[in-house]
Amino acid sequence: MIRVRFLGPAVALLLAACGTAATPRSPEATLPSPPVASVAASAAPAASASAPSRVSASPAPSPAGPRPAWAVPKELIIPAINVRAAVEHVGTTPDGTMDVPKDPSDVAWFEKGFRPGEQGNAVIAGHLDSATDRAVFWDLNKLKPGDKVLVQGEDGSEHTFEVIGAETYPYDRAPLDKIFGPSDVPMLNLITCNGTFDRAHRNYDKRLVVFTKAVPG
Repeated sequence: MIRVRFLGPAVALLLAACGTAATPRSPEATLPSPPVASVAASAAPAASASAPSRVSASPAPSPAGPRPAWAVPKELIIPAINVRAAVEHVGTTPDGTMDVPKDPSDVAWFEKGFRPGEQGNAVIAGHLDSATDRAVFWDLNKLKPGDKVLVQGEDGSEHTFEVIGAETYPYDRAPLDKIFGPSDVPMLNLITCNGTFDRAHRNYDKRLVVFTKAVPG
């Protein structure tokens, strides 16, 4: 889980999303091992400095009102890995955990943060697998710098992002400001589970974050 604290309303966020950590596999499931992140990280994206483990970060304050210039996302398209997914809008669960997509074929945008296309680090998470099969972000580790990510808004707008790098972090130690915080340019960070599945705790031990930057247009 990745802990984030907002400086606006005092809300602690535990990012346990992005995989099926909460869904134990049945003993009969015969999925292949989860992919290990293989995207070479490029220079750090234009964002705040990485935060130490379990440190408070400063992502977007909760929106005080409507932001009509930036549509909420409706669909995520990643041609390089054949992803075309509906975007669910999620916040936090009662226990302070970032909610997850209800459908393993969907992705989830963290609506308490930045919107895709807005200056700042927007975040979209997707499941790695389900109890019986691969899920929407199974091939996320195959993305390479330069690959395109498209986000279509509910108003028909479209924003294009370009992969600039990726990093794998222990599930409880990640640079929160870099993932969720402000930045000088519009960013979109894609998150899924990675590493080894711990059956006892029903959680993967790592998180893969693919960093993408908006393409001017």
